[in-house]
Amino acid sequence: MLNAQAADYKKPEFTLALTITGVGVDIRLNDISIEFEKRSGHSTMTYDVNPSVIAGVNELKVITFPFMNKAWSDGQTEKYHEEAEVKAALYVNEQGDSDNKTLLTQIHLRLDLPLEKMASESLPIDGVGEVILDDKSRPLSFPVITFEKQITATRTSLPVQSNYPRWAWQDGGIIEDTPENYDSLLAVYHEIYDAYAAKDREKLIALHDHAADEFAAAYYLDGGRVAGHAFMETGEMVDHPRAVLDDFFTDKDELKLDIYADKRMARIIDVASYHPIIFTEKERGLIHTMKFGFYKNQQGEWIMIR
Repeated sequence: MLNAQAADYKKPEFTLALTITGVGVDIRLNDISIEFEKRSGHSTMTYDVNPSVIAGVNELKVITFPFMNKAWSDGQTEKYHEEAEVKAALYVNEQGDSDNKTLLTQIHLRLDLPLEKMASESLPIDGVGEVILDDKSRPLSFPVITFEKQITATRTSLPVQSNYPRWAWQDGGIIEDTPENYDSLLAVYHEIYDAYAAKDREKLIALHDHAADEFAAAYYLDGGRVAGHAFMETGEMVDHPRAVLDDFFTDKDELKLDIYADKRMARIIDVASYHPIIFTEKERGLIHTMKFGFYKNQQGEWIMIR
């Protein structure tokens, strides 16, 4: 495993490896949430993150917070669990050659240690700065709960090759947290909902076209937009044999306009990361929440990009 600039890959494949023990987390890459857990026992996972990586230097952020009590009205536990620990590592390799990875950045936190020592077990990487710790950052907040106590760890990466795709959201407009933006984005969600309710596959495909383009580029899919739709399985829930489309969820007492990617992307979610469009399989007790990400183009229009 080499520590070197992520250059000269024909088809770079980026993965984020996570190990989370005894702590709530929001783990972000370039301010795009990859994993959000309010309460974790012990879990290990790896995500493909090509669509969240940008050319140049990337930023890995680990936001940690003590467990939420079972009753949200009781807030957070007073202290971090004695075994609270997070490991997050961003790698790159040539597509199909996962045995030869380059470590781009890594954060290892032990929340039982004093603040100045919490990141002391993070790996040194030539050309990458130290982990920056912050216990005074603005807390995560939802209409029903605010995570009052949190510690944020941030670290930059080795630079990614300059010919890596530039995503449309990077050139989008800055999104502000305003009632107008909430209402206009909710209207877009409703347009998507109506297409699902009408089982209008043609409309669903058109609404997902820009996202399909970016997924096709991110994963080097032959066939461009058509392959992107196949990858996303656009409209698959329309003909699901057991899933039923729920009523459109519009409760402002629970939903929020979530702005991320350094104010370049937005979505509408609740504290469980559910979006307003949900399918349920009542017999199996399963919930399928349709997840989307949007940016604003230079004309001020909401464009679904994820």
